[in-house]
Amino acid sequence: MPLYVKGAEMKSDTVTTQYTQMSTKLVRGNESTLMLATRPGGYHSRPHKHDTEQMNYVIDGEIWVFVEDQFFLVKAGDFYRIPRNAVHWGWITSDQPCTILEVFAPAYVSSAHHNVAGLFGDGEQPRPIPDIETEYVSDEYRKIERQLPIQKT
Repeated sequence: MPLYVKGAEMKSDTVTTQYTQMSTKLVRGNESTLMLATRPGGYHSRPHKHDTEQMNYVIDGEIWVFVEDQFFLVKAGDFYRIPRNAVHWGWITSDQPCTILEVFAPAYVSSAHHNVAGLFGDGEQPRPIPDIETEYVSDEYRKIERQLPIQKT
């Protein structure tokens, strides 16, 4: 297994959420996972949490991010963090897609991802990824969306 992989040679996964889909590419090591995720315009995920910290960088587009009782509009060039086990979700209120580079630590791969590339050097042994489940929580959390300063377009 190589320490690198050409992005053009990687297969994408289409991950279905309750409300829509997104396209992802994932690579992993023993300590972290890196995901490139493109969400379509109108994307909306369910409130959920997982036992891993998430660090994100918005490459293109914009998305409203909700973390517990806070929310913020992140745009291309912005970074944000989702603490371990924090309830969070995202909503794209425009018809434009949003691409985000996401790092998970410890390593995290959901069962929806089938084309994960391991980045390991010669003689390096991939360790099993711990079974970290995404736990969906009550949609009651979404009531905070009524505070957005804009209406869905």
